[in-house]
Order: sequence, then structure tokens, then C-alpha cells
Amino acid sequence: MKRVCGYVSLNVGIANSRLLLYSSDQATIGDHLLRILIVNTIFDRSECNIFAALPGLGFETELICNEQAPYQEELLEAGVKITHMDVKHRLDLRSVAVVRRHLKQDGVNVIYAPRNGTLSVSLMASVGLNVSVAGYRGTMGHLSHWDPASWLTYLNPRLARIVCVSNAVRTYLLSFGLPESRIITIYKGHDPNWYETETPSLEEFGIPPGSFVVGFTGNMRPVKGIDVLLKAASRLPDDTNVRLLLVGEVRDRKLLELAKRPDIKTLVHFTGFRKDATDLVSACDAYIMPSIEREGLPRGVIEAMCQEKPPIVTAVGGMPELVEDGKSGIVVPPLDPDALAKAIISLSTDIQLCKTLGKAARTRIENHFNIAGTITEMSNLFREMAGE
Repeated sequence: MKRVCGYVSLNVGIANSRLLLYSSDQATIGDHLLRILIVNTIFDRSECNIFAALPGLGFETELICNEQAPYQEELLEAGVKITHMDVKHRLDLRSVAVVRRHLKQDGVNVIYAPRNGTLSVSLMASVGLNVSVAGYRGTMGHLSHWDPASWLTYLNPRLARIVCVSNAVRTYLLSFGLPESRIITIYKGHDPNWYETETPSLEEFGIPPGSFVVGFTGNMRPVKGIDVLLKAASRLPDDTNVRLLLVGEVRDRKLLELAKRPDIKTLVHFTGFRKDATDLVSACDAYIMPSIEREGLPRGVIEAMCQEKPPIVTAVGGMPELVEDGKSGIVVPPLDPDALAKAIISLSTDIQLCKTLGKAARTRIENHFNIAGTITEMSNLFREMAGE
């Protein structure tokens, strides 16, 4: 494995993907090596790149995760020590004992636990020990001063830092009276090269050739606003060539009935759950996320922007931080089918605008939401926590 320009490029089993492994001196506190324990379950590609970069930045890094977690061979090659453990729930005392044993034996300085269950377990395991714990929050909602589960995790006064995926999530947490110093925004970065793929055909979904296809990916729950999108479809011109490709599990069953309306039934195509959801986006002309609340920083939008698909998003959560209205996409008010329809029409009738916004969308990810920047910010955070 040869180091080039500060990082090593590794194949992680997905076409055209890379792990960025940085090289530097060992991170220390005084004369002691900085040791970090990551307690996780299943992790995504961005998290994998963060974990894999830490040994090259001088951190002695150990990962506790599910045996089925992806990318383990590459993480081992990068110098990450891996222990398998399945955290079953927030009060999993067996997992608490395992984590506490690692903390005592390995002299850990920092724990990073980016899931609800692993965060609760890590906080319990670290009681009385000189170790700082960091969590991660990717969404708004589901916290309450009256909910004991919230005090096991994000409202726990022993939690040293909460990494927020967007400023919107940070603002939400601050509303609970948490100290500003404990809450930090670090965007979860991506690399556009991860999403280079062969464009698949959409014939299997009955979409006519020459259609202007607007894609959506994700589980279709009420908060995603797909019902608003279907209302917007009814406001498109009668002769429109627009088709909606809705990729994911339909959890809001009323959507299937709404889509049977005579004026839109030929415009809407549900695919169900698909492992190739990201690939299908590459065959679309634009992407849409019509959420009505609680979005942190939707990965689906980022993946589409990486593929130069201009996004149409609502001004919900962190999406206005991601998409600059009129520059790298279109931002509309939530719960406004007329605004959604107008945005779709503007892109479908102006292909040059569509391409311009698409290219700007990819550039925005490259410049402001890149995985390299995330790695730098996360490593700096861990050093700061260890010093405290």
C-alpha cells in the first residue's frame, strides 16, 4: 500500500469509491498516545472513511461494531482494531460490561458513539473513568425532557460533545438548554467519485423514452411530504413529459391510493425498495426531497448532487444549508404543491438551467461537503476532547 499526496486510495468493494487515509505524526497528550474507541453498529461510507483515516493521523483506533458491518477488511488494512459486538438496545448491560472492559484495559481517551444505543451503552460504561464521550445527531425531533431515553443519550450531562449533521440540528438541541460548547456542527462529507456509475435503463418501470424524470429516494413516511408532491403532479400541464420515479419502501399507504388519481396515475412510478437506488438516480434528470419537517442533511440529496442532478428541496431542517436556492438547486416552502410544481416545470422546460444547476450542485459538494474536510474536523474534535 503506497502513500501518495497525503492519502492512500483503497478499493472498498464499491465501484469507483475511495478511502482517504491521511499520514501524519502520532497524536499524543503529553507523552501518551491518543487512543479512541468507536462504538457503533452498522456504518455508512462516510463514517468508514473517517474511521479509516484516524490511524494515519496518529490515533490508536479501535472499533466495536456488528459482525455484519461493511468495509471491515479495508478498516483492518488501515490499522483499525475491530471487535465484534451487537448492541441490542440502550440498556444492554452485557454491552456495557464489554465496553467498560475495553476502556479499563486500553487506556481510552475518547469514545465516539454515533448511534442511540451505542451512545447510551458508552455513557454507562464510562461512569467514573477519565474518558470523554462524543455522540452524533443526524435528525431533529424525538427528544424530550420527559423521556428517560433522552437522558440516557443526548440530554445526559456527562456527554462531552454532540456532533450535529447541520446547524438546524444544532439549533434544535440548543432549544433543550444544552451548553453551546458541547454542540458542534460537522457536515457529513462525501466524495462525488463514489457515485460514478453506469446509467441504468428505466424501461422496467414503464417510463416512456424522452421523459423528464424527477427522482426521489428514501422510505416514504408522512414527514417526507410525498403526498404534497403528488398534489404538485396534478398541477403540471396536461401535455407534460415529466415522470416521478419514487424509489423506496412505501410506509405511508395512502400514497398508493393518491397515485391512482386519473390525472396523475401515468406520471407516478413506484419502484419499492431497491439496493440500486443511488444508481437509479443517475438515470434521472432532477431530484426532489419535499419533506415537511425534521430533515437533518438528507444523504439522498447529497448523492444526487454528486451525480450533477439539480435538487428541488423544501426549506426544512438542514436542506437550505446544503442547497443554495437558484445557484445549486431550488428551495421551496414546505407543504406548498404549487411551488413544487413551478420548480419542476422550470427545470423540465429549461434543460440548460437544469444542467447548470446540476454542475453547480456537484461543485458545492466538492467544495463545502467533502469527506476530506469532515475527516479534518472530526480529528481536530477528538484531539480537543482528549486534551480536556
